Amino acid sequence: MASRTLFKNAVSCTGRIAHIPPKTSLRAFSVVKPLRQEPAATSEQSNAAEALKDLVPPADATVKKPIWRSLAESAESITPYNLSIGRLLAAGLHLGHSTSLWEPATLPFIFGTREGISIINLEHTLVYLRRACNVAREVAYRGGNILFVGTRPGFQDLTVDAARRCEGYHVSGKWIPGTLTNAQQVLGRHATPDPNDPGRVPQTFKPDLIVLLNPLENRIAIQEAQLNMIPVIAITDTDYDPRRVTYPIPANDDSIRGVELVAKVISTAAKDGLLQRKQLLDKKHKETRFARREQ
Repeated sequence: MASRTLFKNAVSCTGRIAHIPPKTSLRAFSVVKPLRQEPAATSEQSNAAEALKDLVPPADATVKKPIWRSLAESAESITPYNLSIGRLLAAGLHLGHSTSLWEPATLPFIFGTREGISIINLEHTLVYLRRACNVAREVAYRGGNILFVGTRPGFQDLTVDAARRCEGYHVSGKWIPGTLTNAQQVLGRHATPDPNDPGRVPQTFKPDLIVLLNPLENRIAIQEAQLNMIPVIAITDTDYDPRRVTYPIPANDDSIRGVELVAKVISTAAKDGLLQRKQLLDKKHKETRFARREQ
């Protein structure tokens, strides 16, 4: 009864029946109008553009180098003039082979033995390495061809680098028998023909000096060099007879770092001789031109 009385009073006051929606458990979705995106200020855009420009370095900016590269460049490079026993020791050139593989001819170069391994006296290594550098410098100064041979796995890259440093030649693969004794048959097909006479047999040249990094595996190359009277510089370990080569260097031939040091030093000496030869030729050329002008 009370509900009916309230309903009648509401109708009499408003004059119309109010629509009351039924109660449901579902929630009605509200329609939200999207907010208007106001354009950003020009000052903010300019600040953002400047910030992006700061992140991108200019074209002429110096690029920072890694620490290891900067240290390597700052370190003094090894040359025939700053060789020392400490550098040879750090490269591992003092370690020889086992005493069971000892060659009696290497006795003057051995300092002693330790734990069954022969230790090479680096004082002799330093003296013989400097002598080899002098030989390579003189050969390059007189216009000779230097051949670097390193056929052991791991020696290929350093052999090529040493030959390129002094504008020489290299053999980084297997030594082909007959390369020196039968050069026309082995190397004739690879020689450049004469442009003036294409029908002529291409001429091959023999090296004036051979730098052998692993003589134990290249005995044929040493025999061919002896037959052709070509001097040989070789790294002789405690298991190889140093009397078989012309200029032996008593050192460890198994250390890649040590062999790289020896090849780099010899090639640097040859490069110095080549530069001296170029300076001498330029000087003579200028003198001849000056003499012709006076005439």
